[in-house]
Amino acid sequence: MGKLQRKVVLDVLGMFVVSLFALTTLVLVIGVARESLDQGLNLASVLRLLPFAAPNALALSIPGTTLFSTCCIYGRMSADNELTAMQSVGISTFAVMWPTIILTVGLSIATVILINTAFTWGFHGVQNVVVSSVENIAYGVLRRERNFQHGNFSLTVRDVVDDRLIEPLISVRRDGQDPIVISAREATMSYIDKEQVLSFAIYNGTATVGGNVAFHFPGQYIQRIPLGAQQNDSILTANPSHMRMRDLPSATVGQFGDIHRRSGEIAVHTGFSLLSSHSDQIAGADAMKRKAQLQQSRKRLHRLDAEMHRRWASGFTCLAFAIIGVPLSIRLRTSDTMTTFGVCFLPTLLIYYPVFALSLDMAKSGDIPACGVWIANGVTIAIGFVMMKRAVYRVI
Repeated sequence: MGKLQRKVVLDVLGMFVVSLFALTTLVLVIGVARESLDQGLNLASVLRLLPFAAPNALALSIPGTTLFSTCCIYGRMSADNELTAMQSVGISTFAVMWPTIILTVGLSIATVILINTAFTWGFHGVQNVVVSSVENIAYGVLRRERNFQHGNFSLTVRDVVDDRLIEPLISVRRDGQDPIVISAREATMSYIDKEQVLSFAIYNGTATVGGNVAFHFPGQYIQRIPLGAQQNDSILTANPSHMRMRDLPSATVGQFGDIHRRSGEIAVHTGFSLLSSHSDQIAGADAMKRKAQLQQSRKRLHRLDAEMHRRWASGFTCLAFAIIGVPLSIRLRTSDTMTTFGVCFLPTLLIYYPVFALSLDMAKSGDIPACGVWIANGVTIAIGFVMMKRAVYRVI
């Protein structure tokens, strides 16, 4: 790499670092911290939350700052006739383009790593901080809205006086079991950090289980609700959006096995029903349940297939933006950074992101192959290369 290329890389990198710091700080302070404080988190909890939110904020900021820095540097070079001077001495415009392309490939890979970190470590860290602050959040929401819901339970009150909940109605949903509904004259709640449970001290109330069994308690009754934001590590049940990238291939293989097993169960059940002359069982409740489980398993397979492509395609948005931003800013030939950035960013905002979101949804539902997530990137990069070729062979 010659002096000219090093100068371009340092200029782009310098502008990128400054703009990335400004935008990430803005996202963290205004987007995360302010919203967290509004939701009832205290300052200490917000400070604990920021490190977990930082990877996601960086992953969101890097593509935009990549486009901004390339527009700024190449727009200024074109406006100041630096590229014209290069061409006059026989230096191709591509000589100052390729270093930025190489740089953004590295930034794209770094963004993929950040996205993977944000979706796994960052997500679970934020969940743990929020759960540990659920008492403050709940009291704040109840004072404003008289209703609070978290996970599998909901709480409605007539009023909140100090830490007393007046006429609370607590509803707890349980997997595979009847729900519990508790109404009382008043109650207090506290969060037990060691056990990660929300404890209610309920006075003079009635508890109903499944709408059938009910009992009245005139004194105090303690109801504990587990809130632990526990990470589901099972490759067959974990949410694909919050799985580590290295676990996705094995999860896909396991999901194929699950689909094969469920398909075999349906085939055996259907064959046995026909042989035993119980054809009514083919469309019975159990059969419908098996088919629904098979359909759900196939949907999860589509999500697993799309998730890996989603993270890589999201990361390589940086490369797509750089390839489209460099030739377009050269063509505009203006040192007005915001004008150049606006002209470059508006099409990405109106076209790139909607196409990306649509292709992702279609890939998750199985309407298109998982690699279809790359459609927006591929079209953007193809247009960028055409514009870049014209910029290289055009006399500026």
